[in-house]
Amino acid sequence: MENQHEHLMESFFQEKEISKRNEILRQLLLDMPIDGKDFFLKAFKKERCLDIKLRTVRGYAAYATEDEVSVLMDKLLELMKKRSDKTPYNYTEYEPMRSVFLMPYLLEHYNYECFRLFNVQLEKQYDEMPDCFKNIFTLDEFGMIHTIRDKEEVEQSCRRFWGR
Repeated sequence: MENQHEHLMESFFQEKEISKRNEILRQLLLDMPIDGKDFFLKAFKKERCLDIKLRTVRGYAAYATEDEVSVLMDKLLELMKKRSDKTPYNYTEYEPMRSVFLMPYLLEHYNYECFRLFNVQLEKQYDEMPDCFKNIFTLDEFGMIHTIRDKEEVEQSCRRFWGR
């Protein structure tokens, strides 16, 4: 099994397609390999998407101390605050972070102040978005995507928002 995990960890850094990297990361989060700490830290540093960075923190938190995790969450919080200026309707990152797979999981399993602070900011930025960009999809407890709203309804609501 560990050999399989090593292969997945190597594949993650070689893979260019984000959906495939996401699937590799999801599998590693479910399996939690014994030697995953360095992998999750390195993956955090590599990724640019906030939700994927938060997935790596979920893995890292299983091996690291609260102080070690707080360093990453401080960086992630800073990035998220900047993101609202550049990408105010950032549902593609907010929806996964709010799903049971990420923030609720982290809040339930770790009593870390850094997670509470991040969640407050996440909810603030999410609440500031227009409703047409909310509750489009989520992730279940296994990290699988589930559609909440019908694609056509979302498109119509966004067209109305943009006045088209």
